[in-house]
Amino acid sequence: HNFHINCKGLIMASFDPLVPKLAAVQPSTLQKSEEEVTASGSAVEAVKVLRSSAEAEPSTEAALSAVLHCPYFQAHGLEQELLTMASGLASSEPADPYSWMIRHLVERRRRCQAGAETVAPAASGGGSSSSTSKSIKKSGRVNTSACLRRTCKPLLDILCGEDGVWEAIEDAADTKSDIYFVWSGQALLQRLGHPAATGDPVPPLPSDAWVNRLPGMGCICDKVNMALSLRLLQQLWPEKFRFWPKSWLLPAESEALSRWMDKHKGETVIVKPEGGSQGDGIFLVQTAPDLRLKLSAKAHFGAGFGALAQRYLPAPLLLDGLKFDLRLYVVVTSTDPLCAYMCKEGLARFCTAKYEEPTPANANEVYMHLTNYSVNKKSAAFKDENPFDVHTKASKRPLATLLAQIAAQEEADGRTFDEAKLYSSFEEVCAVLLQAMAPVLNVTYDRVAKESKKNTKAKAKARPKPKPKQSGKDGSSDEGEEEEEDSQEEQDGFAPNCFQILGVDVLMDSKLQPWLLEVNARPSMDISNPVRLADAPEGSRRCVCRDMDGEEHCHVQSEIDVHVKRMVVEGAFELVKAGGSPSTAPASFIKMNFDRYSPSEAQETLQVVSRIYQAAGGSKKAFTTSGLRRALAGAVKDGLPAHELDTVVTKWKHQGYRQDSHSEDDNAEIGVLDFAALLQEIAVTRSKDEEPLDALASLIELCDPEG
Repeated sequence: HNFHINCKGLIMASFDPLVPKLAAVQPSTLQKSEEEVTASGSAVEAVKVLRSSAEAEPSTEAALSAVLHCPYFQAHGLEQELLTMASGLASSEPADPYSWMIRHLVERRRRCQAGAETVAPAASGGGSSSSTSKSIKKSGRVNTSACLRRTCKPLLDILCGEDGVWEAIEDAADTKSDIYFVWSGQALLQRLGHPAATGDPVPPLPSDAWVNRLPGMGCICDKVNMALSLRLLQQLWPEKFRFWPKSWLLPAESEALSRWMDKHKGETVIVKPEGGSQGDGIFLVQTAPDLRLKLSAKAHFGAGFGALAQRYLPAPLLLDGLKFDLRLYVVVTSTDPLCAYMCKEGLARFCTAKYEEPTPANANEVYMHLTNYSVNKKSAAFKDENPFDVHTKASKRPLATLLAQIAAQEEADGRTFDEAKLYSSFEEVCAVLLQAMAPVLNVTYDRVAKESKKNTKAKAKARPKPKPKQSGKDGSSDEGEEEEEDSQEEQDGFAPNCFQILGVDVLMDSKLQPWLLEVNARPSMDISNPVRLADAPEGSRRCVCRDMDGEEHCHVQSEIDVHVKRMVVEGAFELVKAGGSPSTAPASFIKMNFDRYSPSEAQETLQVVSRIYQAAGGSKKAFTTSGLRRALAGAVKDGLPAHELDTVVTKWKHQGYRQDSHSEDDNAEIGVLDFAALLQEIAVTRSKDEEPLDALASLIELCDPEG
């Protein structure tokens, strides 16, 4: 199947005249005698035969038969392939038949290179048929008691159904499950026995079980916290974090944004309200006066952080003239050492109006500029068709389908598409981001584990092992001291096994470079779609929710959501069942290679900063003069004036990274990043002639507790 399609002219010249002939030919008419075979078997000869047949009279079946039965076509199994393509082309009647054929052939080539046919998943149940009478051996038990009324429950029911490999346990008091699936920060704290947990107490997490949340992940992934974090990292390591668009926090940086817009005429800025979701309140502006006007119309603007503004990506990659974004799925199984897996499948969410460059006239066209599924599902142009067909126009498509369509589009434009290179660019965004988040997550994990209910039988997985006890001078240890140390180790030994599924949203530009939009610590696991009642299956019941802004509708199971999200969650369960770092990743996952992006200066620097932060007293004392003087004693001894230190601290005393307690209860130690910014300011004050990063490096080297 090495039939290389790299030139639209070849297809136009060779196939266009044959389409009506091929579509009309029946297999029975393709029998021929040996003397009819005249082609030599080469690709060049095959094209000659194609062209000679195109010039033949329409009634000349012999010429057409010779085309389909030349040795080259037979050697590559192209006879039936061409008939299938021609039949599909005739039945589809696309506006651009050449693009249709390129897409078809690229997809066929991808399938043949994969070594097997890709079969679209069943529409119901999202997986294999349950009609067989054989019972499926269960891989383990999943406790779903914390999400009985959550939107993720139907997906878990499928995973734990008759054709699933997991058994669902809905008893909150169960202590024998392998995985405890929780949906909120409070449910995590309950399962960990944390003193801040509310509600009915539940048994603590068993030592060999896993829970699907990492303490603090939701907080660090908050829209504003993420923006603040990435801006700091971008200032220090601009090349490493180039995938994050230029951003401003409003209202605090409204004037800075206005000055930038005055300087960059014609640039567009997208403004996303704080705490907003599902595209609510997002707007585009191109001038500073328009920005001030639209901000003033926001009722709650001005109290703390009001919105996140970002430079609008000027040249997004389009398919069929439509803008789209991608949701990638990453499973983090450990932060120390860092271990994560990226799912090969994902979701592409499309706009429903043809893209045009932003102008004052179209800036309010949300169906043109916003890729949010929650926005576009309300559009009359939303397409709910087979998402697995390479020719689909569906408004939500799997990543596999999207890649085939991008490959066809690139080849039609004369460019070679490198799928492996694209996956590598996805991995780079996710890996560099996780390397920077890991130090904060480690500090948070240690704090939450220490505060949580002590479990003397718990044993850490993928955590540093405690150092062996030292013996006395005579070679033997004191029995009483040994018992005391054992007791202390048991108290401090609670290290729950945590993992997390992340939804990483990216937008690709016309050069196939991914740009990070946001990271979702709790990506939607909903597998239903709202459908207008007029378009719903017969007998569907009307839903009273406001999902479609008051339009009569019902909810039906989404084939693509079941397919993709089942693959993600099943793969995550398989990973943690194997201990979090199996030698072989599940078939649908790629183990992320962090060594490729190491040494990570950001990760190493933040690890030292986190140690200094803890030495200063953590969130309670790190921003006090006494705490900072203690932590930076090495720098003070080296000549840093204590009064200058006190002056800087006074400015920062009431500042800090916002921690949204309404979205998460297991708040991250975001103060580590704020502390890094504080240290950077102190470092510049101390070493005015050095570059900011060099100044920070020399400061933390002096103050590292482990230095």
